[in-house]
Amino acid sequence: MSTPSANKSIATIGGGFWVRHGWKFLLGLVVVIGLFGIGDILLGLDADPAIPEGVAGMSPEEMRESSPDLARHSDLQVRAGGIQLVVIATLWAVVLIFPFRRGERWAWWTMWTFPGWALAVAVMFLFVDLQPGMPIPPPAISGWVFFGLTGLLLLATRRGLNRPPA
Repeated sequence: MSTPSANKSIATIGGGFWVRHGWKFLLGLVVVIGLFGIGDILLGLDADPAIPEGVAGMSPEEMRESSPDLARHSDLQVRAGGIQLVVIATLWAVVLIFPFRRGERWAWWTMWTFPGWALAVAVMFLFVDLQPGMPIPPPAISGWVFFGLTGLLLLATRRGLNRPPA
């Protein structure tokens, strides 16, 4: 005779953990995105020198020397992008902390914007003509990592969704 716990599949047992705690892992990834944004706001073009090196073939300092106006414009774009990262991270955090934790379906579907955004970042770098011999810009790699992690976490948390009334 089997016990009720022996009848549970590994997916069900593991699903319980992810349903209860998956939002915390997602929130941790959202915080990382927010911290990236804060770094961009505070440091501008210097926040991630590998990006201008990989895309333009110049360090931020070389950009400032060769074209101060272009460097100022690029710096402004990085800082504006940082503001956008902080805003989207804040919105994702609010969705995760309140409706997502309650299992609201719309919140789960809304959080799919996170892996969608990460995929868009990663794919964008496939179409950028990177400079030979320069390092690959970190978002070209981290975009794929965030895409995979957030997609898997969302799939793992789907069992916690409230079912609509029949």
